[in-house]
Amino acid sequence: MRILWASHIIPYPPKSGVHLRSYNLLRGVAARHDVDLIAFIQEPWLDVFYSSRREGLEECAHELGKLCRSVRFLPIDNLKRAGGKLRTAAEGFLYPTSYTIRWLQSAQAHAAFAEAARRVPYSLVHFDTIGLAPFRAHFPGTPASLGHHNIESHMLSRRGENEGNIAKRLYFLREGARVRRYEARMAGEFDLHITCSELDCARLREVAPSAHAIAVPNGVDTEYFQPAPSDSSVRSIIFVGSLNWYPNIDAVQFLLREVWPEAKARHPDLRLDIVGSAPPSSVLSVAADLKDVRVHGFVDDVRPLMNAATLYVCPIRDGGGTKLKLLDAFAMEKCVIAHPVACEGIDVSPGVNVQFADSAEAFVDAIDRLLSDTAKRFEMGRAARSLVVESYAFSQIGRQLCDLFESTAKAGQKPGSVLTQHPDIEIGNR
Repeated sequence: MRILWASHIIPYPPKSGVHLRSYNLLRGVAARHDVDLIAFIQEPWLDVFYSSRREGLEECAHELGKLCRSVRFLPIDNLKRAGGKLRTAAEGFLYPTSYTIRWLQSAQAHAAFAEAARRVPYSLVHFDTIGLAPFRAHFPGTPASLGHHNIESHMLSRRGENEGNIAKRLYFLREGARVRRYEARMAGEFDLHITCSELDCARLREVAPSAHAIAVPNGVDTEYFQPAPSDSSVRSIIFVGSLNWYPNIDAVQFLLREVWPEAKARHPDLRLDIVGSAPPSSVLSVAADLKDVRVHGFVDDVRPLMNAATLYVCPIRDGGGTKLKLLDAFAMEKCVIAHPVACEGIDVSPGVNVQFADSAEAFVDAIDRLLSDTAKRFEMGRAARSLVVESYAFSQIGRQLCDLFESTAKAGQKPGSVLTQHPDIEIGNR
C-alpha cells in the first residue's frame, strides 16, 4: 500500500518517549508498505539532540529516508513568529479554535497536505495526533486513522485539576473542555483511532462512544534494553524522563523536595541520578542544594546509568498515555517503584513486577524496604522483563499496527494503482 504518515514531530532520533513510539511504529509500517512522511519541525527537540538545527534536520532526513519513500519537514509557522507560543495560546483562548487544534495549522501546511492529496492516491492516511485532524479534510474518501499518544482532553483536564495557579487552572480546564468537544465532533471522520492502551480507548469512548478505537500499546526494543552485570559499588536510585514535559518536572520536584531528604537520611550512602533533556532552572536550583544528587540532562545512551542503579523510581502523578521509559526500565530488569498514574496503560501487577507508591511516605518506605531486600529486587526485575518481552516488544507491536492499517484500507477503499517514484526529501520552507 501507499500510506501517508503525518506527524507533529520529526520521529527521529528515538531518544524520548514520543520519538520512540513514533519511530518504531513508523519503522514497522514502512517494513511492509510504501510510506510518505510529512513531519512538523519542533525546534526545541532539535536543540536537545543536535549541536545545530541544520545538522539535525539533515541527519533526521537521511535516517528517515531509509524507511520512507519520501520525507518532507514543515515549520510550525505559529510558533516561529515573535511570541509564537504565547500568542497562539492567547488566540486559542480568545477565538473558536483552541490551542491544541490551532498550533500546527498554517497556509503552508494546508498547501503541503493538499499537494500530497493531489499527487498520490493513498490507500490510507495516518494522522499521529489530534492536532493534525484539521488536515483530514484534504483526503475525502480516503481511509484515515488518528493516533492518540494521550487522550488530549483528559490530559488537559487532569492538568487543570492538579494546577495550583488559578489562572493556569482555568486555562487548562477550559482547553480540556474545548478539546473534548472537538474530539467528539471529529471522531467519526476517522475510520480507526489508535491509542496507547485499553484505558485510553475507554477514555476516548467516553468522549465519542461510536469511535472505532483499538489499543496499540507503547513498546520497547527488548534487544537494545537488556540487563547487564554492573560493577558499581554505589547504591543509587534513578529517574529518567524528558524534563521539558510538565508531568516529569512535577515528578522530579516531588522526588527532590518530599522523597529524597528522608530517603537520604535513612541511607546516607545513597545517590540520586536524574536523567532527562532540558532540565529547567527550577529543578537545577533545588538539586544544587541537595547532597549526592546528580542532574545529567540529556544522555545519548542511558543504559549504563540505568544498569548501575539499584532502584528505578517513577513518581509521575499527572499526564496521560503510557510511559515508555518505564518499559525501558522493565526491559533492563530494574526494580521499579512508581506512582499508579505512571503505570496507566501498562498491564502491571503491583508487588510482582512493580512496587506502587502514592505518597512521599510510601516512596520512602518502599525505597527503604527494597534497598534492604536484594532477593525481592531481583525477583521483581525478572518479572518486569518477562512482562515486556511477552507483551510490549516493538517488533510485534509494529506488525499489529500494519495489520490494522491493512484491514482498514481494505474495508474503506477500492483497489487502485499505487504511484511509484524515487524518494524525495524536502527540508523546511519550500
